[in-house]
Amino acid sequence: MQLYVKLRDGFKNDTVSITVDGNEIYHKTGVTTDLTISFADGADVPVDNPVVMLEVLVKGGLRNAKEIRVKETPYVGVWIMDGKMELRATQEEVPMM
Repeated sequence: MQLYVKLRDGFKNDTVSITVDGNEIYHKTGVTTDLTISFADGADVPVDNPVVMLEVLVKGGLRNAKEIRVKETPYVGVWIMDGKMELRATQEEVPMM
């Protein structure tokens, strides 16, 4: 199975790490949203378990974690709005602008 994590709006030169079941699968500095397409970066992750714990951390404080049922909702969009991080798991990928 594949889990698709897309960093969408609200990233401004951030250092971001993503973990799946406690294993870091993504770490990058300078992550910034391209406002013309509402997209900053992404990670496609092969997973063995049908349910995983996804955690996204922005250095400096923002963090969110969510249990993801990969077969039902393999696409996860990450938004930062009004100082809060939101993880949205969906069955189909949310299109870029």
